[in-house]
Amino acid sequence: MNVSRPCAQAVLAVCFLLIAATTFGGQFGFSTGNRPSNRPVNEPPKPKTIRGVVEDEKGAAIAGARVFILDTKTQLTRTAKTNAEGVYEMKNLPAEVTYDVTAEFNGVSEKKSVSGLLNRPDNIVDFQLKITAGNSAPKDDGPTIQSYDGMKLRASLDLPEGIPAPIPAILLLHGYGEDRSVFDRFKKTVLEHGWAAMTIDLRGHGSSRMKNGQPLEPTPAWRSSIQEFPPDLEPALDWLKSQPRVDSTRIAIVGYDVGANLALIASGRFREVRTVVAIKPSLAESSAMAGSAQDFNPRSALIIAPAPGDESQWTNTIARPIRLVTTESVRGGAAAWVESAPVVDATIQWLKETF
Repeated sequence: MNVSRPCAQAVLAVCFLLIAATTFGGQFGFSTGNRPSNRPVNEPPKPKTIRGVVEDEKGAAIAGARVFILDTKTQLTRTAKTNAEGVYEMKNLPAEVTYDVTAEFNGVSEKKSVSGLLNRPDNIVDFQLKITAGNSAPKDDGPTIQSYDGMKLRASLDLPEGIPAPIPAILLLHGYGEDRSVFDRFKKTVLEHGWAAMTIDLRGHGSSRMKNGQPLEPTPAWRSSIQEFPPDLEPALDWLKSQPRVDSTRIAIVGYDVGANLALIASGRFREVRTVVAIKPSLAESSAMAGSAQDFNPRSALIIAPAPGDESQWTNTIARPIRLVTTESVRGGAAAWVESAPVVDATIQWLKETF
């Protein structure tokens, strides 16, 4: 077939333009397709990292500041905490999402945003909080929870970093003659597993020694009294459930001694308490504190005791699931028990299965 000279020249011109667009398009800022010219065809956007420093107005690092990172698409919030140098970091965040980033310390906060339009893997967001002399120092030793009978209970709540809300929570209850500090090391284990950790000073212990404006001292008779330790349970659980990032329907209790007895009472009394771990409990004391046999209906419990004893007393009392673990190797109070590897392993395994 014969092709005229003008037609052949037109075909050659079109071919030349296509080759030029493919070869030089990227250099002159235009693309021959719909994808961005700076990303290979099949490569997905890289996850985001948001990091930075939280300082006061004088440039001093703020340790222990909380940084809340809100995914505006899913409304999930992740939490980070600044280290001793005031540095925080959150990795592996979904790409192409806008994030609201808020730094907070002792009631002072500042909010910034990271745009989803900026496809940048590493995002530095620094904060300079207006901390005054009155709020630059750490606050006192935790919130105060008021009981119905005028008791002021001191507590603390620690949230795991990088876990989206709602977060299941563990309430930790110490033994007679102790305070909430006995769980300081164990709290780290709880947080590492993605659970919130709440501790409380039971009445007459630690910083919970004021009732109706008068100092209060515990006596051994409290161990079997319905009027003393049991009234601490409901206000503590109500306060925990009211925290915005806590899952109010998924709470477990780990208790030692008197705290173990209270855990068993709570397991049958409060629906939100999914399961409990009772370390060195006393069946006689816990049933006495409950008030009567019909008010003592424990369920879903891991019992950890120093000696086998009469296992039927527990299996006939606690509604399934139930598990008994015995160990004679631990000596000391709550801190020694929750730092014992066999006890920690049994506790975490139980919580994973039932919580």
